[in-house]
Amino acid sequence: MKLTLDSNRSNLIVASVAALSVTGLWFWLTWRYGFDLSDEGFYWYGAQRVLRGEVPLRDFMSYDIGRYYWAASFMHLIGDDGVFAARVSAAAYQFFGPFLGTYVCLLALRRDGIVRWVFALLVACILTVWVVPYYKAYDHATSVIIVAMLVLMLKVPQPAAWLAAGVCLGISAIMGRNHGVYGAFAAMLLVAVLFIKAPSRRALIRLCGYFFLGVLIGFSPTLIMMLAVDGFSGVLINSILSLFQKGVTNIGLPVPWPWAGKWEWVGVFWTALKLSTGLGFVFLIALPLLGILALAYRRFDLSNDSRKVFFAAIACAIPYAHYAFSRADLTHLALGIFPALIGLLAASASMSGLRPLALSVAVLLGSVLTVSNLQPYFAPLSRNKLLQADVGEQRLWVFTPVFWKLQLSTRVLSDPLASSGTFLALPNMPSLHAIYRTRMPTWEIYPLYPRSAEFETREIKRLESSVPDMVLLSDHALDGNSDFRYSHMRPQIFAWIASRYQLSEGGETAGISDFKVFRLRQ
Repeated sequence: MKLTLDSNRSNLIVASVAALSVTGLWFWLTWRYGFDLSDEGFYWYGAQRVLRGEVPLRDFMSYDIGRYYWAASFMHLIGDDGVFAARVSAAAYQFFGPFLGTYVCLLALRRDGIVRWVFALLVACILTVWVVPYYKAYDHATSVIIVAMLVLMLKVPQPAAWLAAGVCLGISAIMGRNHGVYGAFAAMLLVAVLFIKAPSRRALIRLCGYFFLGVLIGFSPTLIMMLAVDGFSGVLINSILSLFQKGVTNIGLPVPWPWAGKWEWVGVFWTALKLSTGLGFVFLIALPLLGILALAYRRFDLSNDSRKVFFAAIACAIPYAHYAFSRADLTHLALGIFPALIGLLAASASMSGLRPLALSVAVLLGSVLTVSNLQPYFAPLSRNKLLQADVGEQRLWVFTPVFWKLQLSTRVLSDPLASSGTFLALPNMPSLHAIYRTRMPTWEIYPLYPRSAEFETREIKRLESSVPDMVLLSDHALDGNSDFRYSHMRPQIFAWIASRYQLSEGGETAGISDFKVFRLRQ
């Protein structure tokens, strides 16, 4: 189908209606389901602190600044800093994922009429089901934005288009520096192919100049903060250097290959559920590999929209596979799978007849199966039990372990014996501070890996200047590795807690034996 002004306008309308309806309905049906004391709090608490004038990275441990200022802006407009406002903010950004993903897939579709609408709705549903957990919507949608950026560069080899594409990449880097790196890698792969095929390499170099200028414009909020906000540039640079010092970007896990586990037959559904995550990681490798071979066989012929979209998705899927394999679990599979999904859907869109719809339905069913063990609203499929709990001013349906931690925390934090009500929740419960709107007395709001003795000394000085009345500590072994217990990762701080606080009670009766409550010694 040759793209005209009318067809382009039609694609935009179909994509926007499909994405808005699916995203809106999904949020309305599901926003009360699930709650995470750790990663969700890392996002929600950070947005609250921004509303109170603090600066991400400088004043508290955080991701890059984009998602916090986006969420804080929505919270300010709504007039609420609770969990509902945090989820609305994420849903607003989430819209860009199914919208742009559906739009670029429609470019590859050869059919018109009702088939186009059904295909658009299926694509929007697929790209929505994989938004798990919700507070990672900033990462999910940003990966789709980068695919759309590459499609724009391929379709419109004009300075204004490449400048706009560069702005998109700069904004993506504000949402997460990893997105900036992945997008830059994909853009370089695209430019390398165009450089080989371009009739005028001078013109291509000129376009690259506009693209680089756009990146600077898009990334300018961070650059301005580095110049204008005292202390921000130092912590940003140190956070980047620390990644090179550690040599890893995440705490690794073994890849759950379908052939690596000791699978037992437990029925069709449960066996498929166990295998689906491993097959997802196979898909992340197989699709880019087969896609590159197919494109190379055709000598990277990008003469039609279908091939442009497919190449853009493949170029993006290659670096985003690193995101998934950096910590090979279902959550990170969801974080890295969007470009590969768009590549598969774009390839199906180029097929004749009703094959695009048939393949899209199959992908949707496979997606629901794969994420059902993680998405709380699919809990009945995986037989996980949900209980209602108060999270600030809202009542949410949460998994049983979260319910008992919330119950215990609420009881001890409501104890009238606490003199001022100040507390510190460690290591993976910043959501408690978001619920009670209290500032954490430490910079590190979510300890994940060992740090230097100098770092612990600085944190103890912060604690000495604002000693909390209680410490809620979950001394669990992350991934079953005792080295990642808080008492082992932060021995100096743990010793400081033991010297000033006495153990009050634990969570043994609720089945959370690693959860301890310490009260300040009188």
